[in-house]
Parts: sequence; C-alpha cells; structure tokens
Amino acid sequence: MSGSACPLCASDGGELLHRARSWRLVLADEPDWPGLVRIIWNEHVAELSDLSESDSLDLVAAVRQVERVLRDTLTPDKVNVASLGNQVPHLHVHIVPRWRDDLTFPDSIWSRPETGLSGNISSSDRAAAALARSQSTALRIPALRLALVHSLARSSHSH
Repeated sequence: MSGSACPLCASDGGELLHRARSWRLVLADEPDWPGLVRIIWNEHVAELSDLSESDSLDLVAAVRQVERVLRDTLTPDKVNVASLGNQVPHLHVHIVPRWRDDLTFPDSIWSRPETGLSGNISSSDRAAAALARSQSTALRIPALRLALVHSLARSSHSH
C-alpha cells in the first residue's frame, strides 16, 4: 500500500489529540473499547525497524508516556500495547486499557468475545459487565483527553 492509498496518510486516523514532529496521538472511535488510543507515525513506514534509532526511542517514549496517563486516569487492570499493521501497513501503535470484565479479556480485543470467557461467568453476565464498564469508562474520556493533551504538551516543551 503506497502512501497515497494509505488511510493513515490520508487522514488523522481518529480524533487528533496531539501532533508531534514525527507522530500523532489519536483517540479511536471504538465504543466497545473506550480509551483506546493510537500513536501513528506521520511518515509512511511499515515497521518499527524502518525508523532510525533516535526515532524509535522517541516513539517508545511516547508509548510509555501515553500508557502512564491511561493508567493514572482510567485505572485499568491491564494495558495492551500492539503494533500490528496487518490491515493497514503504516506504523501505528494501539494502546488499549483493559479490564478483567471486558468482552474478550484475557484475550486480545480482536478475539471473538466468546473466546474471552473464563471461569463461571456466563456470556450474558460478561456482556452486561462489559457494557457497564464501557459506559462508566466513557464518562472518564473527557478527563483522559485533557490529561493526555496536558502531559504531551508539557513533554513537547521540555525537548
């Protein structure tokens, strides 16, 4: 996929929260996964190993900072960090807050919901718990936006 045909070259890829020199942070529009953000490399490259050592360190530092803000703001049980690019081969990193009662935990968010069921929790109980968690987390998204914007603005001024 060339840069001209790439959806992450053609658009921000979500609600733009911060644009740095080499990357941008977007809040994904994923109702089942509130708080899912992506750091998208601005230049069209496919893999982390396509970056210089300095650029890769900058990207990893951004991932760590965003993960910390997600943890502090949303207090998830776990944070998943993934760079897949199978469908869109443009370097981007998913940073996903996870809870033990979400639809697919402990499996990935891309798993079928029934594969994430564990223990004695029925699928209807899991779905109800996931919906309640999603709704309560969605209420904290404005605070997350603000925390991310402030944190990243502070770090931009310190460089």
